[in-house]
Amino acid sequence: MTLSFKTSMVGPSRVGKTTLITAILAETETMLAGSGIALVMNEATEMRIRKNRKDLRRAVEAREFDAGSLGGNQSMFRYEVELRAAGDTETDPGIPFSILDYPGGWLDPAVRMSSAEAQRDWPACEEHITESLMLLLPVEAAVLMEAVTPAQRRAVADLLGFEDVEAMARKWARARNLPEHRDEPAVVVIAPLKCEKYFDDNGGTGRDAVRLRTLVEAKYQSVIDIIREETTDRAVRVVYAPIDTYGCVDLMEGEWIERQDEYGSPTLDFRGHYRFREIPPVVRPKAAGSVMRELCQCVVSGRRTAEQRRAAEAQGSYQAALERRTEQKGFWGALDYYLNGEALANRAARLRSRRTLAEARERQEELNTMLSRLAGQPVDDRVDEWKTS
Repeated sequence: MTLSFKTSMVGPSRVGKTTLITAILAETETMLAGSGIALVMNEATEMRIRKNRKDLRRAVEAREFDAGSLGGNQSMFRYEVELRAAGDTETDPGIPFSILDYPGGWLDPAVRMSSAEAQRDWPACEEHITESLMLLLPVEAAVLMEAVTPAQRRAVADLLGFEDVEAMARKWARARNLPEHRDEPAVVVIAPLKCEKYFDDNGGTGRDAVRLRTLVEAKYQSVIDIIREETTDRAVRVVYAPIDTYGCVDLMEGEWIERQDEYGSPTLDFRGHYRFREIPPVVRPKAAGSVMRELCQCVVSGRRTAEQRRAAEAQGSYQAALERRTEQKGFWGALDYYLNGEALANRAARLRSRRTLAEARERQEELNTMLSRLAGQPVDDRVDEWKTS
């Protein structure tokens, strides 16, 4: 498997994870326009994104929007993308990212037990999640905002999969304390989706941004508390990023449907009915690019720390070799130093250390050139960092 910077989504079925990835990559390409950096996908990822875009284009052309008709992922899939400087070939190293998608139902142990595919692929999913720099938590905004009656509010926890999300957040947070991950950057992005109805900054007329934020913060406080409990001795950033997944639809009505849960108890399901707010519709996601921006910030800060560490180690090796060369050795020590090859090895060590220092500076400059534009993009007004304590 190609080494890459990993991110994972943890959310229930039908929340819109697959469409979210499409929006993230689309807005990233817009952000990169004219920057000299290209977003490159492998063939499997390009085919998957092309299908997602075709499905959305069909809905746009038909002028009938049904979020459920756009489909979700029915199996595990890794979206493999690279940020690559213009003019680089496939053999040139880029900055690789791997975003994991999988059926949200797999988070439920009972569902995994009933599916041979889930039992086969879940260990790989769990490994990817625990190795991820970013934990992306998609939230169906309408489920929170449209729940009015006691029965509807009771159903929210099930529909957003809190039990399963909390369990995976704990596993991810615990993994951040392992020696191999302890010094890595770590970020959690809580991303309400399909927020078009609640904002007025992307063609809509909503005035509910404050209420959405308040509800999300209250409902996901338990997740933040878990992460705080498991990472008391290290930093984890928590970012709130409400996203317009489409940017051209409005929620017209939320339908609550009676059903039974897996234990036979009565509960409710939610189905949103949407319409295009303009004819012809123009797809314009908003704040989705902040996800890639956060990933790039992780890479920039992590690489900066790594290069500083390598430079310090190289400086230490050079200084040790220099001190050995100039120390008093006496006749027999000098004889050994010069005639047994230590002088030559010492010189080689000093040259290697100088070269390492120079290479570290070059790599840092290349990194800044490739990622500074994306990581330094202005933060969307909607996006905010929350404290974990």
